[in-house]
Amino acid sequence: MNAGSMIADYIGHGSVEIWGTNTVFQSPHAAALTNAPRLPFVVTMTCLNGFFHDVFSESMAEALLKNPNGGAIAVWASSTLTEPDSQAVMNAELFRQLFGNPSLTIGEACQRAKTVAADPDVKKSWMLFGDPSMKLK
Repeated sequence: MNAGSMIADYIGHGSVEIWGTNTVFQSPHAAALTNAPRLPFVVTMTCLNGFFHDVFSESMAEALLKNPNGGAIAVWASSTLTEPDSQAVMNAELFRQLFGNPSLTIGEACQRAKTVAADPDVKKSWMLFGDPSMKLK
């Protein structure tokens, strides 16, 4: 992400503050990124990275957005536990929407991607942290 990626897409195990079973990436790493002004749209197909309502913890989504020297321009993340099958289908649809119709905003692409998810928990728990009217450049 420090190289200035347009999109960072994490798929795999995660929790509130981590990616991976061996903590591939953690909220403190997100807070230490120095990739401004080239901020990616971060898509997390994992559990709990958007669990923002814990006053004792900072979620991955929050850490990425609050970094004053980098981080992310927006984050699409889940606030709960879900099964990976529906996540994968929704993830593929998000990229189909984003790159198949460049006139869509990230909010419109996220909304359309949710329509293909069979699991109601996936549809309800994925949230866009950031401005839904943004377009990728």
